[in-house]
Amino acid sequence: MQIRTRLTLLFGLITAGILAGVLLAVYIVYRQSTAYTFYQGLESKVEMTAQAALRSNSELKPLSNNWLAPDDGILQYQDNISIYNNSYERVFAVHADAPPVSVKDLQDIYQTGELHFSHYNLLALGKKMPSQSGATYVVVVEGYFDATAIQQLRNILIISFFAGLLLVGLAGWFYAGRALSPVLSIVDEVAHIQPADLSKRVDPGANQDEIARLAETFNGLLDRIEQAFRMQRMFLSNVSHELRNPLTVIRAQVEVALQREREASAYQNVLKSVLDDVSSLHEVEEELLQLARIYNDPNSIPFTEVRLDELLWQARQQLHKRHPGFKATVELGDMPEDDQSLSVHANEALLLTALLNLMNNACKYSPDKQVKVKVQFRENGEHSVAVCDNGPGIPEEEQKLIFEPFFRSPRHLGVKGTGVGLSLVQSILTLHKIRLSVESPAGGGAIFLLVFPPRPYIAAQ
Repeated sequence: MQIRTRLTLLFGLITAGILAGVLLAVYIVYRQSTAYTFYQGLESKVEMTAQAALRSNSELKPLSNNWLAPDDGILQYQDNISIYNNSYERVFAVHADAPPVSVKDLQDIYQTGELHFSHYNLLALGKKMPSQSGATYVVVVEGYFDATAIQQLRNILIISFFAGLLLVGLAGWFYAGRALSPVLSIVDEVAHIQPADLSKRVDPGANQDEIARLAETFNGLLDRIEQAFRMQRMFLSNVSHELRNPLTVIRAQVEVALQREREASAYQNVLKSVLDDVSSLHEVEEELLQLARIYNDPNSIPFTEVRLDELLWQARQQLHKRHPGFKATVELGDMPEDDQSLSVHANEALLLTALLNLMNNACKYSPDKQVKVKVQFRENGEHSVAVCDNGPGIPEEEQKLIFEPFFRSPRHLGVKGTGVGLSLVQSILTLHKIRLSVESPAGGGAIFLLVFPPRPYIAAQ
């Protein structure tokens, strides 16, 4: 069932319930009001009859039982007045042949003082009244209740109910269609977006309503899909390039080495060169695996409390071990009194990789192959780490591109690298909620500033 149909039915059912309740209340109130007015008239007749017939000091004599019960249960007159003594005998009647009131009804009147009841096709009011002589009598006034007006009102209300329900259904169908037309427009626009062209977006319209939010959500989703497709295409292109070049070099070196007999030292040089190329391939593979792990299942990555100062010393030690020509200097600011303030909530291996990659990059692009790491500690855990180099700097137009996978600046194509390191760094820091910014002073050099989240935020995680 379509949403438009469901909305129309739901709106119709709700309106039908409300309308039926209102019309039923009108009918009941009118019927009760009419009945109340009718019995008020009967009570006035009872009072007038009592004043006229019971003002004598003498007791009323019983009438003869000369009455005739109708065969069809319908009395031929439309009103009657009768009086009964405490022996349940009729002592007065406007219509002498009228059937008397039952003894049970008279007993109820004597007990309660007043009773509304039906007598054949008439409605009756019986009331206990005292006479001038001190005796107690029951005055019963009967009358025909004309329900024609009530029946007419009932018919009018029934017709009004179904007519109103029809109008509400038509109006609900129309306005449901108008309300859902922007959704249908969004569906139509999304249906025309193809993988070959993901630049199209859904028009959110001028209204700031839920439909506009839905359109903006679709646009955000399309942005992420477009970015994923772009990264996939770039990934395939760059991976094939990064893997093909070392493999081509390895193959060429092996083919040249096998063309003729060579000395052992020549073979050793070839093997060393092949080993370097294989190491580069392994480095690319490791970085890509870590990047894929972060993208695919970040929730499965375990976090523990890690001391930031110890992690920086580990990164420095590994940098010197892997690249003996590189030099990293770590400057620790004022240490907090509480050792727990030095800890951060992180995955030790990933955060170590990010710090090591930043130090490695800084050394590669610095003429003296040195990097300076400045650390400022905060009691609330909002530590900052600045990785500074004295290289040529990073142009402003490249400061965002350097975090794209496999991006290589045209100015540094001669520097050995995979183009994955900084992209991996950004993914790791984003996973840890660590803010990363890049500055490149006018005099040269670059500063990568890491700001850790405060400890209350970490505890909440």
